[in-house]
Amino acid sequence: MVGATNGRLNQNANSGTSPSLYAKLGYDKQINPDLRVRFTGSIYNVAETLRTDFYDGDRAGSRYYYVMENTAATSSANFRSGQILPGFTNKLTAVMINPFVKYKGLEFFGTYENTGGRTRLETNRRTFEQYAADLLYRFGKDENFYFGGRYNLVKGRTQAKESVDITRFNIGGGWFMTRNILVKLEYVNQKYDGYATTNILNGGKFNGFMAEAAIAF
Repeated sequence: MVGATNGRLNQNANSGTSPSLYAKLGYDKQINPDLRVRFTGSIYNVAETLRTDFYDGDRAGSRYYYVMENTAATSSANFRSGQILPGFTNKLTAVMINPFVKYKGLEFFGTYENTGGRTRLETNRRTFEQYAADLLYRFGKDENFYFGGRYNLVKGRTQAKESVDITRFNIGGGWFMTRNILVKLEYVNQKYDGYATTNILNGGKFNGFMAEAAIAF
C-alpha cells in the first residue's frame, strides 16, 4: 500500500506544505490449522508542514490518565496526561515493524518503532524509539479468555534536550463477555528516567492493580 496526502488534520490555505507519503508492506499466512504468521512494515514521512498531529493527538485517550499529575491538574490543562510527546510538529519520518505469530492459543506480537523529526524552531532532528512485546495465551471454547504480559520501552531526546526512557511492564487477564465487551484485571509497573529535576516526571514511577471494562462498536 502506498499513498500521499497534504499531511494536515486541520486545513489552512494560507500556509505552505509538502506532501506526506505513506507506505506499508505485509505478509500474512495461515501456515496450517494451528500456526499463523504475519510480518508488516510501514513508513510515514512528512517533509514539511505547519503542524503534524501524528504524535500529538489525544483521540485514542491515554493509559493511566492523571497518575503522574499533581492535585492542581485539570482535564482541560492536562488533557494529554500520560502521553509521551516527542514534539515532531514540523518534520517527521516514522518507521514501524510488527511481527506476529499465533500457535494454537499462544500469541506473540512485537513492535519496533523508530521516529525522527523536529519542530520549526529546531535545526537538528531528534529521534525516539519504541520497543514492545506482547505474549498472550487465549483459551476457552471461543478463546474468549486470555492471560498474558507486555513489556514496553520508549526512549529518545526531548525538546528540552533530556535523554529520557520510560519502561512499562503489565501482566493480567481478561474475559470477552461478548465480541465487543471486555473486562480485565492487570498489574502495571512503570518508571520514568532522564527527565530534568524541574519536570514532574523526574524520578517518577508507579505500580498497582487496575480493573477495567471496555466496549467497542
